[in-house]
Amino acid sequence: MALKPGKYTSKYNISDTILDRVMEDGVETFRGSGSDYSELADSIYIASVALKRVVALKAFIETVKYNIAKTTEITEEKDKNSKVYTALDGDMDIDITLNIPAHSTNEAVNNLAKIEELQRLISPNSGYRIGDSLFNVDNNGDGVVLPVFRVWFKNIISMGSPYVSYSTPLAMDFSDIMNNGFPCVIESVVFEPAMDAGFFQFDNFLYPKVIKLNLKLIMEVSQTGMMNLPIEGFTSNGQYTDFDNQYFPFSVRTLAGEIPGVLRAPKATVDEINELDYSLEQGYQNPAFFMSIEVKKDSESIATREGENRRWVVFKPFLESFTRTHGTSVTYAESKERVGKIVASDQAITFKDLSYKFKLLIPAKDVAEAKRNCAKIQYLMRMFYRPPQPVDVVNIDRIHRGSKSGALKKEYGSLSNRRIRVYSPSFIEKAGAANEYDNLTFDYMYENGIPMFFSSLAVDINFEMGFFEEDNKLYPKELSIDLDFMYDSNDLIKTYVLNDDEYSMQSSKATGEPQKFPYNRQTSTIKLG
Repeated sequence: MALKPGKYTSKYNISDTILDRVMEDGVETFRGSGSDYSELADSIYIASVALKRVVALKAFIETVKYNIAKTTEITEEKDKNSKVYTALDGDMDIDITLNIPAHSTNEAVNNLAKIEELQRLISPNSGYRIGDSLFNVDNNGDGVVLPVFRVWFKNIISMGSPYVSYSTPLAMDFSDIMNNGFPCVIESVVFEPAMDAGFFQFDNFLYPKVIKLNLKLIMEVSQTGMMNLPIEGFTSNGQYTDFDNQYFPFSVRTLAGEIPGVLRAPKATVDEINELDYSLEQGYQNPAFFMSIEVKKDSESIATREGENRRWVVFKPFLESFTRTHGTSVTYAESKERVGKIVASDQAITFKDLSYKFKLLIPAKDVAEAKRNCAKIQYLMRMFYRPPQPVDVVNIDRIHRGSKSGALKKEYGSLSNRRIRVYSPSFIEKAGAANEYDNLTFDYMYENGIPMFFSSLAVDINFEMGFFEEDNKLYPKELSIDLDFMYDSNDLIKTYVLNDDEYSMQSSKATGEPQKFPYNRQTSTIKLG
């Protein structure tokens, strides 16, 4: 099925980036906009699944930011120095800022027509999705009448599925966008003329020379069918689920196939993806930021030796910002007779939080490193989400019999208590860790990391730095990631005890050396009690 609206249905060419001349009875009624050769470049496609209408825009993209979120429940008890952390469902959205230029009055008019089209497409229509099962959705969008979309811009905004070619609007087919586009809801279209760029004036109207368009794409998966979801969290033993297409968001193959141009091997292992080059480092302490799913105790020896059940990433970043927060919860007594608070009792002071916030800048010196960075981001997103819920295997197998070679019987394990081992020299280290910063192996970083809950993640592409391009795909030269982690207990940081004018420090079950946390250096001569 070709793109709609058709090329000659009106003078406003919504599904293309150029306009054609319109002749009626031999008279030219619309001159067209000419060409700035943008029809040969990359475009971003926004397709309405229900109506099968497509808007194609020139790909002058200013920002793309992936916001990865999940619902969490944190239970606090005032008389305990710990919290109960529970991760629930997950969400994903992409913030996009587009700059849409016009080289002529006619193209400016057409740009406004495209904005109008987008506003119409996101408007609610009366109806419902036919059928009550996620498995009944046709991949061409048949059976869907909700205002849901597929948005495709190469491997930057996509389903994550590998593709061979990225067609121009003249050759693009609607099924191409359905197969490769990011499934989403567009809650708003924010139109902002660039006032400093000026306007074309024609027929008593002003047409912006440049339009800034802001879109938030919220991932919506009822239109995809459960057997082909863009992303799910790794299972409890570090495996992809049977429904995850494995390559979202950058379409870089990991484990299921080689990374073209990087690893000429049948499989790209997690260890190969995380190889770092420190040959040019001048300092004693190598920069590193390590994150790993906690290895199951019953498989730790196998995982450490062979890497089969490990999922971990390590970056060599520039640290943009760092915050560590440690707080207490205090219960106060009611008092109407004095200025100030009155603490109710010693037992009313308990642990509140120990949290870390990082912003990391991750550059790439060449296309090989850029691909590795993208592969790590794909891992990191799946480490962030909790393992998926168990599914109705019988029902799925009945509908898609044999579709996953019997792998549907995989047990997904725990729903909510996944921890991530986090290590970064001088910033996050277990008390008493050996200072072998020139030997940053998996075993060393895992053993000296702190197990924490992954509470927030955002990935931002720096479009100003540009991309490496290979095989119709784009690989960012620079990424930044924002990460938040939370430790759920007060067993790392201990205070003093005063007894007969002598100080001692409470011991720690977690580290055994609380006097060396959080700096991994002993800053006090007070001994443990």
